[in-house]
Amino acid sequence: MKNSKHISLIVLTALFGWISSCDKVDAPYRTASSVGVVYVNNDTVVIDGDTLGFSSDNSTPGKKVLAEDYTGILCGNCPYAGIKLNDTIQLAYGDRLVVVSVHAGFFAEPCPGGLACPGSQPTGSFTTDFRTSTGEEWDHNFGNSNAGNPNGLIDRVGFPSHQQVKAPAVWSSVIQQRSTLAAPFALRIKNNYDASSRELKIAVQSRAVSSMTGPFKLTVILTEDSLIDWQEWYPPVTPEYDPDYIHRHVLRTAVNSDYGEVIGEATVNAGDIALRGYKITLNPAWEAKHMRIVAFISEEQSYEVKQVEASWIQ
Repeated sequence: MKNSKHISLIVLTALFGWISSCDKVDAPYRTASSVGVVYVNNDTVVIDGDTLGFSSDNSTPGKKVLAEDYTGILCGNCPYAGIKLNDTIQLAYGDRLVVVSVHAGFFAEPCPGGLACPGSQPTGSFTTDFRTSTGEEWDHNFGNSNAGNPNGLIDRVGFPSHQQVKAPAVWSSVIQQRSTLAAPFALRIKNNYDASSRELKIAVQSRAVSSMTGPFKLTVILTEDSLIDWQEWYPPVTPEYDPDYIHRHVLRTAVNSDYGEVIGEATVNAGDIALRGYKITLNPAWEAKHMRIVAFISEEQSYEVKQVEASWIQ
């Protein structure tokens, strides 16, 4: 389960498997064929012999919201924020709110050796490293650790005016405001998972609901839920060092790079479709039945998330 921000590209390839995607062509933004990935039409992609397709759909989608909870195993106040987000706010929105927990920065460093490691913690505790190279990059870019955990991003709004980092106290109100917006994109995910090879094949299709000015990028990541491990949790919770804390929706890796790939250039017309196919081999330490594929479309310069979708691995 450990994943260091210092791992080289070569080691990442060996650890996570081979990922395939391609360069964009003109609208409707299907990618050209590459090894193992063949685009049949706007709705269908064949990945190593497996066909993943979407039925026609011109419905108007609702806006879904991406909430990123920046946290760490040694952040004693972070469980209060995470539980509020997952057990209270989430209930009000259901699948219209997609949560990702990003372990990054000072409080996410494991023990021994982590600068936040307390001297009194139980022997052998806090050794699991939930950090990822992607999470560390996002944390550095958006400045979450510098602002002091717990905090988060809601649809990444407020960048680059230094208003993007949101305290837990305002999460609910910002999520509510974002959820009322019209959705400029429809976004769908299909996947096929082979438990014997641990190879995951993913198809993501986006459709522009209205004409817009871009560029826009598609980012695809994987998260894992229900990880039971150590967490520091400040009083009044007892014990302060909890070995059975349930870590929710933990970022595991990016599928198509930290900030994704362009799916729409300066002008995007209503009805434009972008189709992407990927394959990745899951780390043996990850529990596939607890994992989700999260895909989101963002404006390239501001990083503002225009639409997000999530799908459990099947």
